[in-house]
Amino acid sequence: MKKMTIFLAVIISMPLIADGHLDSEKAVMDLVLKHWEARDNNDYQTQADLMSPSGTYNANSDGSFFRFASENSAETMEKNMGGQSSSLNVNYPEAIALSDDVVLARYYLEGVISNPAGTVSNYRTRVTHIWVKESSGWKTKSWHFSPLHDGGRHITSAVDFQEE
Repeated sequence: MKKMTIFLAVIISMPLIADGHLDSEKAVMDLVLKHWEARDNNDYQTQADLMSPSGTYNANSDGSFFRFASENSAETMEKNMGGQSSSLNVNYPEAIALSDDVVLARYYLEGVISNPAGTVSNYRTRVTHIWVKESSGWKTKSWHFSPLHDGGRHITSAVDFQEE
Protein backbone atom coordinates (compact mmCIF):
# COMPACT_ATOMS: atom_id res chain seq x y z
CA MET A 1 0.00 0.00 0.00
CA LYS A 2 2.87 2.36 0.81
CA LYS A 3 4.35 1.84 -2.68
CA MET A 4 0.95 2.56 -4.23
CA THR A 5 0.63 5.79 -2.24
CA ILE A 6 4.09 6.94 -3.35
CA PHE A 7 3.30 6.01 -6.97
CA LEU A 8 0.04 7.99 -6.91
CA ALA A 9 1.75 10.99 -5.31
CA VAL A 10 4.37 11.02 -8.07
CA ILE A 11 1.78 10.66 -10.85
CA ILE A 12 -0.46 13.37 -9.42
CA SER A 13 2.46 15.80 -9.04
CA MET A 14 3.82 15.33 -12.59
CA PRO A 15 1.66 18.07 -14.15
CA LEU A 16 2.93 20.47 -11.50
CA ILE A 17 6.54 19.77 -12.42
CA ALA A 18 6.04 20.61 -16.10
CA ASP A 19 3.48 23.35 -15.81
CA GLY A 20 5.22 26.48 -14.54
CA HIS A 21 5.02 25.49 -10.91
CA LEU A 22 8.73 25.20 -10.25
CA ASP A 23 10.44 28.35 -9.00
CA SER A 24 12.62 28.52 -12.12
CA GLU A 25 9.61 28.20 -14.42
CA LYS A 26 7.69 30.89 -12.55
CA ALA A 27 10.71 33.21 -12.60
CA VAL A 28 11.15 32.78 -16.35
CA MET A 29 7.45 33.35 -17.08
CA ASP A 30 7.63 36.60 -15.13
CA LEU A 31 10.67 37.64 -17.19
CA VAL A 32 8.95 36.79 -20.47
CA LEU A 33 6.14 39.17 -19.53
CA LYS A 34 8.66 41.77 -18.33
CA HIS A 35 10.49 41.60 -21.67
CA TRP A 36 7.39 42.20 -23.79
CA GLU A 37 6.18 44.98 -21.50
CA ALA A 38 9.60 46.62 -21.94
CA ARG A 39 9.30 46.12 -25.72
CA ASP A 40 5.93 47.84 -25.79
CA ASN A 41 7.36 50.72 -23.74
CA ASN A 42 10.55 51.06 -25.86
CA ASP A 43 12.55 50.28 -22.71
CA TYR A 44 15.67 49.06 -24.50
CA GLN A 45 17.76 48.86 -21.33
CA THR A 46 15.42 46.37 -19.66
CA GLN A 47 15.31 44.31 -22.86
CA ALA A 48 19.12 44.30 -23.07
CA ASP A 49 19.44 43.38 -19.39
CA LEU A 50 17.35 40.26 -20.04
CA MET A 51 19.69 39.03 -22.81
CA SER A 52 22.75 36.86 -22.28
CA PRO A 53 25.86 39.04 -22.34
CA SER A 54 27.64 36.21 -24.21
CA GLY A 55 25.19 36.62 -27.11
CA THR A 56 21.95 35.10 -28.37
CA TYR A 57 20.92 32.74 -31.16
CA ASN A 58 17.85 34.06 -32.98
CA ALA A 59 15.43 33.35 -35.82
CA ASN A 60 12.76 35.89 -36.73
CA SER A 61 9.32 35.14 -38.09
CA ASP A 62 10.04 36.91 -41.39
CA GLY A 63 11.91 33.90 -42.71
CA SER A 64 15.39 35.36 -42.30
CA PHE A 65 18.23 32.98 -41.50
CA PHE A 66 19.24 31.96 -37.99
CA ARG A 67 21.81 34.35 -36.68
CA PHE A 68 24.01 34.93 -33.67
CA ALA A 69 23.75 38.33 -32.01
CA SER A 70 27.01 38.94 -30.19
CA GLU A 71 25.86 42.23 -28.72
CA ASN A 72 22.52 42.97 -27.15
CA SER A 73 23.09 46.44 -25.72
CA ALA A 74 20.31 48.97 -25.28
CA GLU A 75 21.93 51.14 -27.98
CA THR A 76 22.08 48.26 -30.48
CA MET A 77 18.48 47.29 -29.77
CA GLU A 78 17.25 50.84 -30.23
CA LYS A 79 19.12 51.09 -33.53
CA ASN A 80 17.76 47.73 -34.75
CA MET A 81 14.17 48.47 -33.79
CA GLY A 82 14.29 51.41 -36.17
CA GLY A 83 11.60 53.43 -34.41
CA GLN A 84 9.04 50.61 -34.38
CA SER A 85 6.40 50.66 -31.70
CA SER A 86 4.28 47.75 -30.58
CA SER A 87 1.39 46.54 -28.51
CA LEU A 88 1.94 42.82 -28.01
CA ASN A 89 0.27 40.23 -25.80
CA VAL A 90 1.69 36.92 -24.59
CA ASN A 91 -0.92 34.18 -24.91
CA TYR A 92 -0.95 30.61 -23.57
CA PRO A 93 2.52 30.77 -22.01
CA GLU A 94 4.22 27.62 -20.76
CA ALA A 95 7.58 27.12 -19.10
CA ILE A 96 9.37 23.81 -18.78
CA ALA A 97 12.60 23.41 -16.82
CA LEU A 98 14.98 21.34 -18.95
CA SER A 99 17.65 21.37 -16.23
CA ASP A 100 18.50 23.42 -13.16
CA ASP A 101 19.85 26.22 -15.33
CA VAL A 102 17.85 25.97 -18.58
CA VAL A 103 14.15 26.74 -19.03
CA LEU A 104 12.18 26.49 -22.25
CA ALA A 105 9.34 28.99 -22.52
CA ARG A 106 6.86 28.81 -25.34
CA TYR A 107 3.93 31.03 -26.07
CA TYR A 108 1.98 32.85 -28.73
CA LEU A 109 2.64 36.54 -29.30
CA GLU A 110 -0.09 38.62 -30.84
CA GLY A 111 -0.72 42.30 -31.36
CA VAL A 112 0.34 45.12 -33.65
CA ILE A 113 3.66 46.61 -34.70
CA SER A 114 4.00 50.00 -36.36
CA ASN A 115 7.00 51.35 -38.24
CA PRO A 116 8.31 54.94 -38.25
CA ALA A 117 6.24 55.71 -41.38
CA GLY A 118 3.10 54.96 -39.38
CA THR A 119 2.17 51.69 -41.08
CA VAL A 120 0.52 49.36 -38.58
CA SER A 121 0.73 45.60 -39.13
CA ASN A 122 -0.96 42.78 -37.31
CA TYR A 123 1.50 40.42 -35.67
CA ARG A 124 0.83 36.79 -34.77
CA THR A 125 3.62 34.31 -34.09
CA ARG A 126 4.67 31.31 -32.02
CA VAL A 127 7.73 31.78 -29.84
CA THR A 128 10.13 29.18 -28.53
CA HIS A 129 12.30 30.96 -26.01
CA ILE A 130 15.33 29.45 -24.21
CA TRP A 131 16.46 30.99 -20.94
CA VAL A 132 19.71 30.12 -19.15
CA LYS A 133 20.66 30.86 -15.57
CA GLU A 134 23.88 32.86 -15.55
CA SER A 135 25.73 34.53 -12.70
CA SER A 136 23.52 37.61 -13.06
CA GLY A 137 20.24 35.66 -13.21
CA TRP A 138 17.96 34.24 -15.91
CA LYS A 139 18.85 35.48 -19.42
CA THR A 140 17.53 34.90 -22.93
CA LYS A 141 19.97 32.68 -24.84
CA SER A 142 17.89 31.77 -27.89
CA TRP A 143 14.51 32.31 -29.42
CA HIS A 144 12.72 31.27 -32.54
CA PHE A 145 9.65 33.01 -33.92
CA SER A 146 7.45 31.20 -36.43
CA PRO A 147 4.55 33.04 -38.09
CA LEU A 148 0.96 32.00 -37.74
CA HIS A 149 -1.00 31.94 -40.97
CA ASP A 150 -3.59 34.65 -41.60
CA GLY A 151 -1.71 37.09 -39.40
CA GLY A 152 0.91 39.74 -39.90
CA ARG A 153 4.57 38.90 -39.95
CA HIS A 154 7.65 40.48 -38.53
CA ILE A 155 8.41 43.68 -40.35
CA THR A 156 11.72 42.95 -42.04
CA SER A 157 14.45 45.43 -41.24
CA ALA A 158 17.85 45.83 -42.85
CA VAL A 159 19.58 44.39 -39.79
CA ASP A 160 17.96 41.01 -40.50
CA PHE A 161 20.29 40.61 -43.46
CA GLN A 162 23.49 42.12 -42.07
CA GLU A 163 26.46 39.98 -41.14
CA GLU A 164 27.99 40.51 -37.72
